[in-house]
Amino acid sequence: MGLPRFFPENKIHEFEYIPRYYDPVQDEINRRVDEIHAEMGVENESGENVRLIQKGTFKRRYERQHKELKQSNLRIFVLVVILGLICYFVNRYFGFM
Repeated sequence: MGLPRFFPENKIHEFEYIPRYYDPVQDEINRRVDEIHAEMGVENESGENVRLIQKGTFKRRYERQHKELKQSNLRIFVLVVILGLICYFVNRYFGFM
């Protein structure tokens, strides 16, 4: 007999894994058909436009986010320097310290 617990113990999670057959030829055919439908502007069976992930899209997105992050960090640094200078000159002029 142990101490009462406020939170229940974690139970072991069991997953049902059903392997499925992968056909690369059929996958390529489906990808090409979806590409052609996207170029033609045809909607897929569910009624929504298909947007394909093309080669290099993740890299371009990472580069764009990295560039925006650098710009943001530069702005923050400039603001901190300006506020620091303002505090320095206000302190020097009014002599708070």
